[in-house]
Amino acid sequence: MKLTTRDKIMSAALEHMALHGFKGTTTKCIAIQASVNEATIFKHFKGKDELIHEALEQQMSLVKTEVDTFFHTDHENIRELLLAKIDFINHIYESHKDFFLVTIKEKGSKELEFMYPSIFEYITEELEKELAKMADDSIPEEELQAIAMIANSVLMAIILEKMKAECYGHPVRLDIKKETLIEMLIRLWGQ
Repeated sequence: MKLTTRDKIMSAALEHMALHGFKGTTTKCIAIQASVNEATIFKHFKGKDELIHEALEQQMSLVKTEVDTFFHTDHENIRELLLAKIDFINHIYESHKDFFLVTIKEKGSKELEFMYPSIFEYITEELEKELAKMADDSIPEEELQAIAMIANSVLMAIILEKMKAECYGHPVRLDIKKETLIEMLIRLWGQ
């Protein structure tokens, strides 16, 4: 599929922001990255802020669609769900790496204010809903929330380790086998 000029510009903006952050990204840098004239950016966007907002909003929508598709797939049990989720999180991170790098690096910035819930909060909420479907009535809602939060927090930490390795060449210290992680979460689940 051929990218439109607008899509090329948004993709270039994400790539540049992933490396240099919001402040280090200029329309001139984006134009060079997208192989377009800087004036072309202003034909499609009012300015850098609108471009950043639209690029992030588009990626957020794509990621949410993939998350929704994943969580609307039936999983036989908690083990299968959690194993599939780890593979899914790795896949989605690799598929939308620039988006995740930007949202993690710029967490708390004004430019990301519109993203509520954040993609990580959204994934936690969806996991919690899926766990609730599989739980019997003996497991309180607070415990389901805690299990979903713990699972996503561990996966977030693993993604952060990958990010540091890719961005800064740091060694990956958290290299937990997914089976070990699943067994710990299932113990928390009490099954």
